Amino acid sequence: MDPVKPRLTVRDMCMAAVHAVRASWTADRRGVLTVVGLQLTTAVGLAGALLLLRGMVNDVMTSVDGSGTGVDLGRLIPGVIVLVALGAAGGILQMLSGVRQQILTDRVDRHVISLVLGTAAHTGLLEFEDPDFHDRLQRAVHASRRNPAMVVMMLVEMLQAALTVLAIAGVFITIAWWLLPLATLSALPLFKAAKDRRNAVYAMHHSLAENHRRRQYLEQLLTCRDEAKEIRALNLGATLHARWDTEYAQELTGMTRLIRTHAGREIRAKLLSSALILGVIASVWTLVNTGMVSLAAASTGLAGLWLLSSRIGSASQMLNSVGQTLYFFKDLHNFAAAGAEPPPALTEPASPFRTLRARGVTFTYPGAARPTLHGVDISLHQGEIIALVGANGSGKTTLAKILAGLYAPTGGTLVRDGDPATDLYQLRHGCAVVFQDFVRYKLTAHDNIAFGRIDDQPDDSRIGHAAEAAGVSALLESLPNGYHTVLGREFTDGTDLSGGQWQKLAIARAFYRDAPFVILDEPTAALDPQAEADLFARIRHLFAGRTVLLISHRFSSVRSADRIYVLDSGRVIEHGTHTELMRTQGRYAELFLTQAAGYLDAAPA
Repeated sequence: MDPVKPRLTVRDMCMAAVHAVRASWTADRRGVLTVVGLQLTTAVGLAGALLLLRGMVNDVMTSVDGSGTGVDLGRLIPGVIVLVALGAAGGILQMLSGVRQQILTDRVDRHVISLVLGTAAHTGLLEFEDPDFHDRLQRAVHASRRNPAMVVMMLVEMLQAALTVLAIAGVFITIAWWLLPLATLSALPLFKAAKDRRNAVYAMHHSLAENHRRRQYLEQLLTCRDEAKEIRALNLGATLHARWDTEYAQELTGMTRLIRTHAGREIRAKLLSSALILGVIASVWTLVNTGMVSLAAASTGLAGLWLLSSRIGSASQMLNSVGQTLYFFKDLHNFAAAGAEPPPALTEPASPFRTLRARGVTFTYPGAARPTLHGVDISLHQGEIIALVGANGSGKTTLAKILAGLYAPTGGTLVRDGDPATDLYQLRHGCAVVFQDFVRYKLTAHDNIAFGRIDDQPDDSRIGHAAEAAGVSALLESLPNGYHTVLGREFTDGTDLSGGQWQKLAIARAFYRDAPFVILDEPTAALDPQAEADLFARIRHLFAGRTVLLISHRFSSVRSADRIYVLDSGRVIEHGTHTELMRTQGRYAELFLTQAAGYLDAAPA
């Protein structure tokens, strides 16, 4: 079944235009006023030129009819000079308007792209699990990167066309008012065809949002450094390129079909519009021959009609090419309007908690058929090291994200020191997390650590202390530019780190955050055995007074925890100390002995 196409109305377009004007006004008020003023001046000059032309033609006709002799060209020279001067002034104004329009569009580009990035940055993590959110984000990014400048240019062109129409209409009222409704009638087929095409293009792009995201992902796989080694090791380049080409072909096929369909409609609309204008010209000629309209009035009116039809044709072409951008601007506005407010900047250190409990916590991902967590109960106390263990997919990382304030539970509650913990930002403020798939920021080593507490001014001494605690200070000091070395070979004078070195840097970021609650999700997965042993031997000392939640598949790392929770299919099935769990001979003992057996089998006889 085909997806329902979005319904687009004239009201939608008008509202999108209002949003575009507001964005332009916010981005560059002076630029908007300057462009409008220049366009208004140009339109007034055009009206003056038409009235002057009418007077000159009237003088010529009067001279010929009155004397029967030749026309005194000397009487026309002042008028010609004024017309040339008006033409030159109009050209200069158009040039100045073009320069100012470019500055305006650049500033609007910056404003709307910043709007999208800011909204995305402050959107809750759970939204990123929703495919519909990614479609809306894709359409907003498409609008911000390709269309804001086009929207501004289109609105300026529409303003210019509207002012020109008003100027010419003012002239028609004095010389041939009845031409105006006829000229307006000739524009209707062009604008109707433009509207139909605009709606069709928008509907097509609306349906291709996920196609665009798949293509962008394939482009990332084919062009990014981190993926390059595996793509070449598996010889996937040609396969991924072919898939990208297939995805692109879907859009091109749809666009080709759309263009062919609407090209025929636009040709018929143009022929009908031209036929109506020819009818106006024939009517004027008949009226001149019968003496009902003077030749001077008819000539000036037809000149104005030619200018008006030219403007109308230009406006319809403009709507054909970029009219749908107003609808994309609507997507951008809707995305930004739905975004969360940025969290307040908290510079005070987070206060430690005595207890943090999850009571009957349930969680279901958007679109999932069943919950990931089912009625989980867990307690964490100040100064304890608590471990979560279980098979892949048991819900350990999801539970950690809820305790860190990244997700709100869909059922149950979090209780902090006896009170419900509903402020997710406060939970995040008091938590430092090292994920297994931590981000490798291709910025300086200094930034990689300082990002741990971005609300504060970077403290070089604390950064050095955090690096030393994570066991990475000697490495960073040996880099070409020390802590200010860029960690990315794609950049000038940049370098790279090994997987274990990157992981130590992520741990240093957690140390620098200096939070009372620390979550370590497989914190030693990329470390060698000696580095792992050194870290865990010191972890209680390094995080003294803090609560540590440790997620690990390595049971040698968790056996010294104060309490161990075993998760299976989103439920806590066991908890206790290592000794207690081994004594019960349950799931934990089974997993521990299975892992230990692998090492015992490898030991020499």
